[in-house]
Amino acid sequence: MKTHPQIDVNDHDSIVVRGILKREPNPIKSRGRKQPKHASIQIKSEPQQVVDAEQGNNDMDVNLIELVNAEAHAAVESVGNEETYANWATAGAETESAAETVSAEDIIEFEPNQMHNDETHPELDHLIASNNVYMNSLAYFLCRDKQPLNIIQGEGFKRLVQVLCPIFRLPSSEQLAAHIGQRTQIQIAQLRQQFAHIQSLSLSCAIISNSDQQLSYLEVASHYNEGLHRRSKALSVQRLPLQYNVNNIVERLERICHRFDIDKSKIVCIVSRSDQLMENAVATLLGSQRHVPCFAHLLEELIECVVQRHEFSALCDKVRRCHGQQLKKLDVVGKPLSSYEMLERYVKQATQQHKLLATDALTDAELDLATDLITLLAPLANAVRQLCGTSIGWYPSASKALPIAYTVLNELKQPESAEQQHHQIVYDLRQFIIRFLEERFEDMENNTQFALSSLLDPRFRNMPFQNPSQVAKYMTQLYELYEEKGGEMPVESNEEANTDNYDIWAAYRAFSHEKHKHINMNETESMDEISSYFCSSISSLQTEPLLLWKDLVQFHPFLHSLAKKYLHIPASALPPTRIFTSGGEEVVAQDGKSLDEQLSNMVLLSDCTRDEWQL
Repeated sequence: MKTHPQIDVNDHDSIVVRGILKREPNPIKSRGRKQPKHASIQIKSEPQQVVDAEQGNNDMDVNLIELVNAEAHAAVESVGNEETYANWATAGAETESAAETVSAEDIIEFEPNQMHNDETHPELDHLIASNNVYMNSLAYFLCRDKQPLNIIQGEGFKRLVQVLCPIFRLPSSEQLAAHIGQRTQIQIAQLRQQFAHIQSLSLSCAIISNSDQQLSYLEVASHYNEGLHRRSKALSVQRLPLQYNVNNIVERLERICHRFDIDKSKIVCIVSRSDQLMENAVATLLGSQRHVPCFAHLLEELIECVVQRHEFSALCDKVRRCHGQQLKKLDVVGKPLSSYEMLERYVKQATQQHKLLATDALTDAELDLATDLITLLAPLANAVRQLCGTSIGWYPSASKALPIAYTVLNELKQPESAEQQHHQIVYDLRQFIIRFLEERFEDMENNTQFALSSLLDPRFRNMPFQNPSQVAKYMTQLYELYEEKGGEMPVESNEEANTDNYDIWAAYRAFSHEKHKHINMNETESMDEISSYFCSSISSLQTEPLLLWKDLVQFHPFLHSLAKKYLHIPASALPPTRIFTSGGEEVVAQDGKSLDEQLSNMVLLSDCTRDEWQL
């Protein structure tokens, strides 16, 4: 028992290697005494004593030190069981003096053989991987939900994390901010590489005001094609001065382009709210004719004008007084569409119950008027819902703007029913909406980006246009571009064809294209690809345009190359859900909780997928 090593924790010449106390090698000192065979056995409490002495260094180091090598532990148990009796029996023959003590020099670390040194340690790898997942998940939570960094300092949050994952040590706000910064740099590098390989992209920018803090921010997103799908990516949110001007906006746009290495010659256009300040900023940055007005803001402006009319607002106020609590979720201050939805819900409930919901609610005559107003505004409300889509971060395509406005106009111009003719209020409101849309529709037809995006969308082509002369003008531009390219263009190779798996339907598509071309050769031999494209029937409205072009590229390679330049343009400067619903106010409130230096990073990472976060 005397020959067992005794650890002197006060020996400063000792170091910790993988959780085991070990002295620095010193060739001068040598005892020349043969070590007992069991001298390599480590007492399990030894590493823990050293760990406790250095507890303040790093919590993660504690977790790593506490892991005991399973193979070493098995060897210790085996040696202890086999040799205990033999060593004790021979101890009396080798009695040493009672005053002699074993120094720290005698401590020998259990050294596995060379073959064991190359083996992996699954416990360590699992712990390190788990820690990375925990950190990424925590950063994903903050960026995705746009929570402030100091939320992790709350006592309740700490308790929640401790209960859910006791082995995870919460980082400090500074450590988490550094981790988010690292993820941001990775994302910026990936986007730079992606932007370097794409041929064109468009930007959308909006000025967001926080009335509580009296602050304004410039929010910028990019839109581009990735394969057969259209992608939108939030790039940055930058604070504006209290009294901002054109130069302030241009300076921040230049800064964003430099940060992501965006070549300005690749930017087709910038979508923003239609006002003189933003139009001048876009003209300064890119030149004239590169600004696209936000179609979602146009519809918001129209609905706001309708809701503010006395005949409509009086009905809403009366319903609000009687059923404000029941319809509170639908009635959102500052969102004009919510007033329409509140009145629509009330009319449906009153119609289903065949009586008024309260004695002081709308009278029979007022209910009839409200019903006619809801019927009149139904196409407009449905257009807004189509723009909003199913996701709060979804951007609609600009190719849908002209077809939606064209359809609403034609619906409103249809002959009125006999019941609607009895209400002069409904007639006046109908004429007001028609005049409003006709004025804006003319401006939209004159916008090159709006027009070409609709013309090159196989779902719409040249149908949603009112002015034939404008269509002829754009057709002339297409022919001029076609001649500049040298007429016929080679068909682009299909990227998806280079796969290991044979696709029977891809082969069928190729054969059917050749057969279709052969059958219609006599009919279309005098037509070029532009004429044949616009003479063909429109495609399915339920399919994305880039997927439709996958089949059409065989016949119209030039128009396909041009379509990829315009079909990524959005119809809105912000996701429409943020414009028409309370989601926009929630986003502004969450952004106001973040520090300026962290807000841009968190916005950039907010729409990263779980795969990009490695979750």
